[in-house]
Amino acid sequence: MTSLSAGANAPLPDAPTYTVRAKYGAGHMDLIALLLDAGGKADGDDGVVLFSNPVAGGGSVKLTTDDSAGDQVTIDVRALPAKIERIVVATMTDTPRGSFGSTITTTVADVEFTCPETSAQAVQCVELYKRNNAWKVRALGDGYAEGMAKLLSVHGIEVADDPAPAPTPTPAAPPAAATPAISLSKQRVIDLTKKAEASGSGGVDLSKKIASAAVSLEKRGMLDERAAVILVLDVSYSAKPLFSNGAYQALCDRVFAAGLLFDDDGEIPTHLFATKSYEAAPVTLGNFAGWANSVEKKWGGTCYAPPLQAIAKTLRRGDRTPTFIAFITDGGNSDKGPTDRIIKELAGLPAFVQFIAVGEANSFPYLQKLDDLSGREVDNAGFFAVRDPKSISDNEFFELMMSEFPQWLQAARSKGIVG
Repeated sequence: MTSLSAGANAPLPDAPTYTVRAKYGAGHMDLIALLLDAGGKADGDDGVVLFSNPVAGGGSVKLTTDDSAGDQVTIDVRALPAKIERIVVATMTDTPRGSFGSTITTTVADVEFTCPETSAQAVQCVELYKRNNAWKVRALGDGYAEGMAKLLSVHGIEVADDPAPAPTPTPAAPPAAATPAISLSKQRVIDLTKKAEASGSGGVDLSKKIASAAVSLEKRGMLDERAAVILVLDVSYSAKPLFSNGAYQALCDRVFAAGLLFDDDGEIPTHLFATKSYEAAPVTLGNFAGWANSVEKKWGGTCYAPPLQAIAKTLRRGDRTPTFIAFITDGGNSDKGPTDRIIKELAGLPAFVQFIAVGEANSFPYLQKLDDLSGREVDNAGFFAVRDPKSISDNEFFELMMSEFPQWLQAARSKGIVG
């Protein structure tokens, strides 16, 4: 039996069906499975199995409850709707977990994960997802204190409130009370969007990107999270057209928008790389419009390791502030061995590397196989590809950009990599 820690993943054997079993240390809990598309959304009743809706996905996913043997979800991957990219298995209870000290252990094939202790009433335990035509399982462990309604709403399913009681006659209303205060995190988003709008050319569009990024972060409970964001940009010869046609600028604008939400200093450091790496001017509110075309470029081949090596030298295990590295490239690398080594080194440092490729995903076999890179303390790298950076919506982009960072952050904190 392979035991996973939060954020880690493991391959599953090739099989037509998988069964996820859950056992609880104490108390009563309910098992839930969410069938999610590329945007992390479930499709109404057919996108979720739970005690009141035990079959979903056109019959491909089924819930079985058994008080003695534990609950289980059976997934027929051959019959899953084509748009389903991952299945998240979660548990919920009406009683705060801390009140009865329960643990949750989920098992699929020969892989086991015990969720960290939490007082949350709904906890995402594991997710099954397809990578390079093979199914894998990732340990999650993140929870929602508000319970099942919040978990479902995050994934696009609205839960109807109980009918309100009939109103009773009341005296004339007193003068209206002052408008309730907006939460500090949401007020900060409002302030940032206003600042972006006032920044000049491109400011209105940037403010919309900030708002979209905030939605993605709020879904994951990350709106109050702080992180240092670093932009790493490929300036190999093949990237020249991506500067001239605005594709790289479109990506840089989105990374900058997320960076403003994560980091209060109003700018993000940058590293450009070809065969070698060098620092460039940071992206700021004063220069973001047209930044990609304005920086000096030293064209060359494609080596991923140099910028990551330079960044690693600035990091220290246990730092309280994590670092999010947005690594943009348009081509495969010629330094796979050195890149393997630096990614393994970074796994022990407070940095997550999100590779963003321009083109078709299957044109980047090295990046597609990062999930399988052994010898790492935690899974510290993500990958997605964008065929046309100018046509993908902001919402879709930020959903992809933030899909793996929360799980890494939880795992890194649990191991003391992030203080």
